[in-house]
Amino acid sequence: MTTDPIQRVRPLAEAEWDPMLDAIRRRLNPILNVHRVQAHHPALFSAWGPLRDHIAAGGTLPGRLRELVILRIAHRAESDYEWHQHVIRARREGLSDEEIEAVRDGTGEWEAREETLLTGTDELFDERSLSDPTWAALTSHFTTEQIFDLIFTVGVYLTVAMLIAATGAQLEP
Repeated sequence: MTTDPIQRVRPLAEAEWDPMLDAIRRRLNPILNVHRVQAHHPALFSAWGPLRDHIAAGGTLPGRLRELVILRIAHRAESDYEWHQHVIRARREGLSDEEIEAVRDGTGEWEAREETLLTGTDELFDERSLSDPTWAALTSHFTTEQIFDLIFTVGVYLTVAMLIAATGAQLEP
């Protein structure tokens, strides 16, 4: 992973947040520096909230699989911040430290559906699409809704990785 980027945007203290973010602030637990940076753009942060909530907690992918995808994107996008935050979540979803490390180094014994999901994540990252063989493999393990959630999870967390890198959001102590 990379070294800490230079902070370009100061995280806003909660007292500085626009009141339109009150509902988002109540839903976030914990409130992270990336959220404090996003608070600089209340309208965008408000619009992003429901999609983030769907991906992070309400989507059709089981938590373990969702965290595999997010960890792979964090690794591929070289986002230490996302990696750190989602290692914590991945452990809560039952991934072992060995499995978490395998996401990073490409090793590991994965179930067929997990391997297919990781392949799909890599293709979406590299090609911004899915090959016909990967699409076929995905449809043998997942519903269309789950495949859409895979695509959007990759897109959302790649966007967050870009926000973190561009703004220099710092990992919490």
